[in-house]
Amino acid sequence: MKTRKPSASPSAPARAPQEEARLEARRERLATLGLRVTPNRLAVLAVFEQATRALSHADIEAELPQAIDAVTLYRTLDALAEAGVLSKAVGDDRVSRYALMQQAAQHQGHAHFHCDDCGRVYCLPAKPPRQPAVPEGFAVAAVDLNVHGQCADCGTQPQAKLR
Repeated sequence: MKTRKPSASPSAPARAPQEEARLEARRERLATLGLRVTPNRLAVLAVFEQATRALSHADIEAELPQAIDAVTLYRTLDALAEAGVLSKAVGDDRVSRYALMQQAAQHQGHAHFHCDDCGRVYCLPAKPPRQPAVPEGFAVAAVDLNVHGQCADCGTQPQAKLR
């Protein structure tokens, strides 16, 4: 089990009220959605508040200050996604990745960049193409634009030599 060491930083007391306000905002968000407020849900939300990209289950586990049972983490992620707190997308590598949604429909209406090397997914400000015309009787639920390539982190790593 991971433990946290007390901060020796002189600015640590100044951060405590800010962190307490963020914790209260997380509690209120869960309660407003009718979700039970649990330590696991609060911890997972804290991880997503710091994230700059969509996160996989393994990414989330690595960022949590204390370990959460894998099944409990999956259930927590599913509950948050069903409530509209997180968006869930399954990549070509069949790995589910989650992103924090500020508003219910926030995760729709933009493109995603998929790194073909590391599998990470990034939200892009570009809007997806307009909805295409579909045959009569068809109903379009969403239009997605997925851009594939190499992210900046993978682009700075030396390439493996081909044999």
